[in-house]
Amino acid sequence: MASLPQFERKGIHPSATQQGKPEALSELSRDKDPAGPALRMKRYRILVERAVEVFGDELKASRWLSLPNRELDGKVPIQVAEKDGYSLRSIEPLLIRIEHGVYN
Repeated sequence: MASLPQFERKGIHPSATQQGKPEALSELSRDKDPAGPALRMKRYRILVERAVEVFGDELKASRWLSLPNRELDGKVPIQVAEKDGYSLRSIEPLLIRIEHGVYN
């Protein structure tokens, strides 16, 4: 899996997260999330995989996740998801609309 620039800036390397390397937790492990870093990492991997599935490649997914989105009131999708423990809950509706071609 090629590296995603936005995710590397956060100190998270997708290939490392897939292999379960502890250093991949970097920033995630410092959070005081009651769900814990392991669950956040799992959610993060699912989120990235879902975006790649929708956009067809990592570069497009990375770009979409790291740019402000008007459907999120100008917020960046990965930051919105991060505040939610990397749950797909807040951005999945947008990904579904994009996947089905009902996105402006």
